[in-house]
Amino acid sequence: MVEPLTPSDPRRIGPYRLEGRLGAGGMGQVFLGTSAAGRKVALKVIRPELAATAQFRARFAREVEAARRVGGFHTAQVVDADPEAASPWLAAAYIPGPTLQQVVTAQGPLAPEAVLRLGAGIAEGLAAVHNCGLVHRDLKPGNVILAADGPRIIDFGIAHALDAGPMTHTGAIIGTYAYMSPEQIRNPAQVTPAGDVFSLGSVLAFAATGRGPFDASTVPAIIHRVTSEAPVLAGIAEGGPLYTLVRHCLAKDPAGRPLTSEVLYRLAVTAPTAPPPVPSLPPATPPLPATPPLPAVNLLGGRGIRRRSMLFGGLAAATAAVAVPAAFALWPENEPPAEPKDKPKASKNPDRDFTKPVGELKGHERDIESLAMSRDGKFLATGGYDKTLKLWDLTVRREKLTYEGHTDAVTSVAFSADGTTLYSGAFKELLTWDVNSGAAKEKLASYKGEFDYVSCLAMSPDGRTLAVAVGSRVELMDPATGRVRETLEGHTGSMNWVAFSPDGKTLASVAADLGKSGVRLWDTTSGRSLKILRDGGEKNYSQVAFSPDGKTLIANGPGIQLWDLASGNLTRKLTDRHEYLGAAAYRPAGTGTGGKAIVVGGGTYVETEKADTVGRTVSVWNADSGELTATLVGGEQQILRATVERLVFTPDGKTLAGLLVPAANESGAKPSIQLWQLP
Repeated sequence: MVEPLTPSDPRRIGPYRLEGRLGAGGMGQVFLGTSAAGRKVALKVIRPELAATAQFRARFAREVEAARRVGGFHTAQVVDADPEAASPWLAAAYIPGPTLQQVVTAQGPLAPEAVLRLGAGIAEGLAAVHNCGLVHRDLKPGNVILAADGPRIIDFGIAHALDAGPMTHTGAIIGTYAYMSPEQIRNPAQVTPAGDVFSLGSVLAFAATGRGPFDASTVPAIIHRVTSEAPVLAGIAEGGPLYTLVRHCLAKDPAGRPLTSEVLYRLAVTAPTAPPPVPSLPPATPPLPATPPLPAVNLLGGRGIRRRSMLFGGLAAATAAVAVPAAFALWPENEPPAEPKDKPKASKNPDRDFTKPVGELKGHERDIESLAMSRDGKFLATGGYDKTLKLWDLTVRREKLTYEGHTDAVTSVAFSADGTTLYSGAFKELLTWDVNSGAAKEKLASYKGEFDYVSCLAMSPDGRTLAVAVGSRVELMDPATGRVRETLEGHTGSMNWVAFSPDGKTLASVAADLGKSGVRLWDTTSGRSLKILRDGGEKNYSQVAFSPDGKTLIANGPGIQLWDLASGNLTRKLTDRHEYLGAAAYRPAGTGTGGKAIVVGGGTYVETEKADTVGRTVSVWNADSGELTATLVGGEQQILRATVERLVFTPDGKTLAGLLVPAANESGAKPSIQLWQLP
């Protein structure tokens, strides 16, 4: 939808009069403009801090030159630009109409004949791009406008000339992971037309089924599925022309995919001759004067892809939207995991099977991304993609409060030491809340960086320091004032996790950078780097945790690694039947627990025959012996494919809370918090 201009917005850009706002992203703002002759354009204006660097200006000038070369009936033509302006800008033809993402989200999958017609139009647009020696690199449902005269591919702000050098900083990846080719994930510089063909296959699958073929609830899971698993194409008739074409486009090997010209030929042959009617969506609010009505819908769609280490927020306009580069790295491909040597023990108490949940918390409308436990163990806080923060009373196992105020997904949450304040992070903002009343206290911090979203929060044991993982750095902040006293830098990808040692003197951090920066240990007083722990090879760790005595650190990913902190040596590896592990935690040293247990949540969507033993499970290990002692199972019995992605204990170590996220193809299943009572 078109929003009114704010008092601080300019009224003219170059020769164009501005009429409203269309969207925003990491690179800048998109406005609706009008030429002197009354023609509508979408104006992308680059943020001042980016425009201040000569390197970015040179990059933007190259992008403008590349985008001008793209023509054809199925692209949004770049009509004007000024890379040398104080605030560089680019003007593209304004294309009224909803995006494919909007239409499918609001109305459901398209009919097969409509998908074939859509594919022919998109393929023709890609052919125009490729014939100019360019690669789009971010073809996705949000970048396809369903205009009155056919689909249009938009957003050439990241189109890349095949003969150009890399245009991003080391480790950065441009594109959207759920629709990105395996080779582009592994090597951002490896961009070819075959990558766009892979994305086209994913877009057509989305149009036909309402979900991406590699959808998952976390970025590591998405990457693993794109690079290592077959696409999920349930809903497309097997053996039909669309199914055959999509499978061909989604070949892991670029050499195994069809050329754009072949895709266009096959779709032209099979697509119906009469174009389907253009889907329309009623506007939620009256449009601005002299502005075509645009749909106001949730652009993220039904089950949004969660943003751990990936998303950087902003709205995609139903015009030349601003793409936001994503910066983090590949989850490694692994050999099939070995079967566990030790079988889990059955419960000794026949009256209560502790391997099954004792409670389940539901209430978020969309995926849950973050959770935190209060230090008295009475409350659990969760944040999700419905942009809300919820407080749960664990005594009665029900929702107590909902906090609303974020403009984007709540990706991180933490309690103050006294339990009276909640801290919640999202894209470019860190907010504080009164736990008792639910009232917003203040915005503790705002961020302006292109990759700045608050991916993780951790409160020090003494409550005097809040560790804020934002972008690829960690800020040590005074939680009362928001003043940053130390900034920890050294990781090369987006932050995955931070954790304080029990005495608060050391902070551990991991990032999504193929293990290049390892597990880093920091002195929390000086901000000095103390030690880097590595296990060799290209692997990411999704979480880290200290043992209750502070002598050992665990990191989870493709298995669990245990390091002795005194020597820095890797002392043990734990593996089970999960291909990779999305969550891990030490059991607190509460009464009767001794802190000897490690719990590990599985992150694999498994086949039906294994689902009851591998999917939606948590492995419990003896930290000293490495023995697998139990397997906890979560979710309703009919939910077979799911992952457990966050784990947190009550301080006494008796109650474990875990985030259960069903696979996208589990129809009607919603994410929830599972509660287990351990003996």
